[in-house]
Amino acid sequence: MALSQAERQLILLSAGTAARRRAMSERAGWMMEDVDWSQLAVMLRLRKLLPILGPRILELAGGRASDNFAAAVEQALQAGRRQGAFLQLISLRLMAALADAGIRSTTLKGPLLGEAIYGDPGRRLSSDIDLLVSPEQLQTAVEVVHGLGYGAPTDYVHECGLPLLHFVLVHERGELPPVELHWRVHWYERSFARERLLPPAGDPPLDWRPAPADELAALLLFYARDGFVDLRLATDLSAWWDVYGAELPSGALDELLRTYPALARVVPVALTVAEKVVGLPAAQIIGEMPKLGLRDRMATRLADPNPHASRSQLHADMGFIDGLLTPLSGFGGFIRRQVLPPRAVLDDYAQRAPEWRAKSRLDYGLRVLARYGLAMTRMVRAPETLR
Repeated sequence: MALSQAERQLILLSAGTAARRRAMSERAGWMMEDVDWSQLAVMLRLRKLLPILGPRILELAGGRASDNFAAAVEQALQAGRRQGAFLQLISLRLMAALADAGIRSTTLKGPLLGEAIYGDPGRRLSSDIDLLVSPEQLQTAVEVVHGLGYGAPTDYVHECGLPLLHFVLVHERGELPPVELHWRVHWYERSFARERLLPPAGDPPLDWRPAPADELAALLLFYARDGFVDLRLATDLSAWWDVYGAELPSGALDELLRTYPALARVVPVALTVAEKVVGLPAAQIIGEMPKLGLRDRMATRLADPNPHASRSQLHADMGFIDGLLTPLSGFGGFIRRQVLPPRAVLDDYAQRAPEWRAKSRLDYGLRVLARYGLAMTRMVRAPETLR
């Protein structure tokens, strides 16, 4: 289903910060004249954006949206609240069980983030539970979750004894949502998440949250890891800024980038994309904004806020951006991660998506490189922005 230019622009505007939406409210009025509200609702629902962006679009519309669109948004919010309440309940039960075992944990994304930045757990759709634990406690955490009726994970384990990012555990009777136990939030870091995103040892308060700069950095890393595709994570960034941006001192991320040099390229690039897509003030957030190199600029041009490529191509685009932003010392890891993954990983890909089935690692790698070539052709066109 193809969206009109007005609909694409309205979606993009609604994902922006409150300041951007206010500044462009008059332009939003012009967009409304060419909107097919039923088509817009269908597309937002397919992209899991209806409860996130629907309320913002209704606010921008100022009564000009169709009644059916408003009803669709309300239905999506009600369904999201029911799912969000369920996920919150299970998340808290899991975290309590982990705490009883002496394991520090915290949620990543999900309805708890939705409630914090949107004021409503139903705004941010989720189907699983993401928890962060320290790498030293990951195996023990798996045992705890396994004891609550979840099956053993089948993720590939590297020589260091850890999965790439997380273990996925599926409930044996299918009654509870899948759980992803993370030990880090991005491929380029091994200590940031453990040191900055986990609660302190002991008995932290129930409303504990990471420091604002650390939480913002994590959201930027999620956005980069997903290849700057679509608007869910970008909208999280704009919503976070609307709520917490005033608390952030100028240059708040400078110290973090000095402390974690492996993030010194990916975070500024993600922030540059977020500034273009949703209006985050990059110069205020990073006082010493580095000059982007060629690979960094290529990555920003691949940002795809209104995607229409196939799932295989979008997956390849994410991998290509990973390759562009990978530190030089980690290039071998990128090849093993994206181009020539282990056979066991390829088998898992094939089970989840038959179109990713490959005869061999070399066959898979050649197909990935071909899709990287297709991604490069997109760089001759300017990325979609508000006009």
